Amino acid sequence: MLRRKAELYIYGQSADAIYYIDRGLVKLDRPGSGDQCVTLNLCGSGELLGEEALIPHQSFVTQAEALTPLTIYRIPSSQVLESGSRNPNLAMFLMETMVRRTQALEHRLELIAAHDVERRILLCLADLAGHGERESDGSFSLPLTQRDVANLIGATRETTSLMLNQMERNALLTLSRGKITIPSPARLRDAAAFPIPQTLAS
Repeated sequence: MLRRKAELYIYGQSADAIYYIDRGLVKLDRPGSGDQCVTLNLCGSGELLGEEALIPHQSFVTQAEALTPLTIYRIPSSQVLESGSRNPNLAMFLMETMVRRTQALEHRLELIAAHDVERRILLCLADLAGHGERESDGSFSLPLTQRDVANLIGATRETTSLMLNQMERNALLTLSRGKITIPSPARLRDAAAFPIPQTLAS
C-alpha cells in the first residue's frame, strides 16, 4: 500500500518495470519549464502504467503520483516481456493498453484544441468522473485541486479557478480542499453543449 502523494516513478528515470493498479488513482504528469507540468491522464484500478519499459533501454517520459492510497504491483519489464512472448493473451492485453493510452491522449489533445476553457473543464471532468469515489448520494468525488484541473486542460490556474467557481454557483459541481464533487456527469455534458448562464456574485 502506497500513501497519497507517493511517487511511483519520475521523469527521466530508467524504465525497468511496469505497474499494475489494483486499487486507487494515479495521475500522469509531463514536466514543463520551471514548476509547470501537463497532466496527461488519470489512471485507476485495472490499468497499467509505465509502458515505456516494454522497449529496452528507455526512460520514463512521464512521472506518476498517487492521488489516493494505492495498492499497486511493480513488475520487472524483463519478466513481462518473457511472459508476453509465451502468452498471446498477455501480449494482446499489453498492445490494447498502449492503444487505449494513445487514444486517450488524442482525445485530450482534441478537447484542448477544439474548445474554450469552460467547455474543456466541463468535458474533462465529465470524462474523469468515473474514476472518482462514488458517494452515497450518487455523486462522484475526484481528488483534484484546481491546479490539477488547470494542468489537465492546458489553462492557467487563475482562469480555471474563475470557471470552476462559476460552475459551483450554477450547482454543476462542489469545490472543497483537494476535492471536486460532481453530482451528475451528464449535467456537465449538457452544460458543455449550451452556454452556462452567468450568475452575478452577491
